[in-house]
Amino acid sequence: MANDYLPVDSEGIPCADPTDVGNTGMDFRQPKTIAADFLRDRDQQRMKGYDHGYLLYPGLSSAEDPAARLWSADGKVQMEMYTTAPAIQFYTGNFLAGTPARQGGEYLNYSGLALESEFLPDSPNHPDWPQPACWLQPSESYDSQTRYRFQAL
Repeated sequence: MANDYLPVDSEGIPCADPTDVGNTGMDFRQPKTIAADFLRDRDQQRMKGYDHGYLLYPGLSSAEDPAARLWSADGKVQMEMYTTAPAIQFYTGNFLAGTPARQGGEYLNYSGLALESEFLPDSPNHPDWPQPACWLQPSESYDSQTRYRFQAL
């Protein structure tokens, strides 16, 4: 669940500060199909789909609140993602064409998606962004937990 996403240029490099998802195709605060607003915004058009970081709600707990929830097209499977990371990168397989598929043939663009837990891309260069610091000193450690839960409905 996120109120802000990170705009990127056509190379995938952040080109603005985290931006409110309101009134954009980047808004997933209410359930909708990915196709509903696909390529609606200039931010998506630059990347030929979704390939953006989403800054998660502050205080989201991996043990209690899903950071993301997806349903299969037939509504029979639900996936929930739980993470202690401050952000999620959402990617819609924009450049999968030509990638060998497991059972022969090749994938087409948009044949899958990825939800990756992380800090927002380029965070070390933006200490003013509203997320925890991502720098570690040699004696420090960082722990993050991400779980995916699948459920037949």
